[in-house]
Amino acid sequence: MANQHFQIVIIGAGPAGMAAALTTTKAGLETIVIDDQKDSGGQVYRNLQANQETSPAYLGQSYYDGAKLAQSFADCGAVYRPDCTVWQITDMHEVALVSRGKAELITADYIIIATGAIERPMPVKGWTLPGVMSVGGAQTLLKQAALGADNAVFVGSGPLLYLTAWQYIKAGLAVRAVIDITGEKQWRSAIPFAPLALLQPDMLAMGRKWIGDIRRNTELIYSVSTIEIIGQSQAQGVSCTLSSGDKIDIDANHIFLHQGVVPNVNLTMATGLAHQWDHQAHCWRPVIDVTGKSSDEQIYIAGDGGGIGGAKAAAIAGRLAASAIVARYGKPRFLAQLYYKLRHLHYLSIRPFLDRLYLPSADFRLAQTDETIICRCEAVSKAGVNAALASGASGPNQLKAFCRAGMGRCQGRSCGLVVQEMIASHTGQSMAEIGYYRLRPPVKPITLAELASLEGPWPD
Repeated sequence: MANQHFQIVIIGAGPAGMAAALTTTKAGLETIVIDDQKDSGGQVYRNLQANQETSPAYLGQSYYDGAKLAQSFADCGAVYRPDCTVWQITDMHEVALVSRGKAELITADYIIIATGAIERPMPVKGWTLPGVMSVGGAQTLLKQAALGADNAVFVGSGPLLYLTAWQYIKAGLAVRAVIDITGEKQWRSAIPFAPLALLQPDMLAMGRKWIGDIRRNTELIYSVSTIEIIGQSQAQGVSCTLSSGDKIDIDANHIFLHQGVVPNVNLTMATGLAHQWDHQAHCWRPVIDVTGKSSDEQIYIAGDGGGIGGAKAAAIAGRLAASAIVARYGKPRFLAQLYYKLRHLHYLSIRPFLDRLYLPSADFRLAQTDETIICRCEAVSKAGVNAALASGASGPNQLKAFCRAGMGRCQGRSCGLVVQEMIASHTGQSMAEIGYYRLRPPVKPITLAELASLEGPWPD
């Protein structure tokens, strides 16, 4: 396919990407939306159009609240390219993608990156055993294929943990237990921000409902200091130690782990955009202004990829970024931008409370045993990383040469934050000083055949 040019390229068709497309197309700007899923919606509204036909109640009203946005997006007139993998954004603002085995380039005046969030790794002993997966993965199975596992144990913290456990129960699946790793320290840190959270009473009420229904249907365990997944070739259960010193063993062949989400920064970092360490959320995030404009004047970041805020905040952030771009085409939208800024602040009002409450302690951000795998792609254990550090590796990129941690196909998505914190702990430096992996294109795996199919000129 010959290279194409669009005024606006939006990467990601979740809440932020869809909402941004509504604004740009309404302003008459030629817009293309690229997404790696087969349908629009992102993770939060995954498979929404198909599920609307049967409307399973177990997915909850907040899921179906996305129907209006998804339908408006389908009707807005943007060029929509699903099932496409974006693997590079060049200095010339060319978007390199792969679709149906063929690579191509799309050029743009402006780019909106709306690639959302990924789950924070939870490197407990046994987390790589068959039968163990992330809560996000478990929810995806439920949304995409109406599949779930009976008698699973949910372990971790954060709203998604409770939402998915609640969805499993409402779907008629037995949940063996929910183990919440949130400690007293997190509660003490979060309470001063509770008044701000009251600005989002619907979200608080929804969370209380999830927890109440879970309590009535399964065991809910708090005050946990250690977690270990039991098993040799297959997960057979969970062993946890309470802060009181008591130990609880639960038999289970399916364990779902989750301790929050962080911005998906692989594409933004590989593009060379400026990033900063977020001390409160304990993650990296792009440097953006209030409209989402990045360190590159022609690239905007919207939604959870610029900072975790949830589906409603993401949609408003998409509108805000798109409105700022529309204004740069000589179509001022002062009142609209003011409205979106205020709405965005409103939706983010609960975040200081949630960020402090559900920030996992270092005991769960870092592996507790030497044999625990840190880098899943290269099967590097905690002992292996520590040996590399003892041999003189002083940073994430140098560590790759010592033990290959971060060299796998996920490009650090499942180990980057863990490795970085291990180095910080070893050297005494801050997380900001340690830095992150140096990410380069392709940000997602592509084959040589796909690359060879690219029509010139090639990206730098």
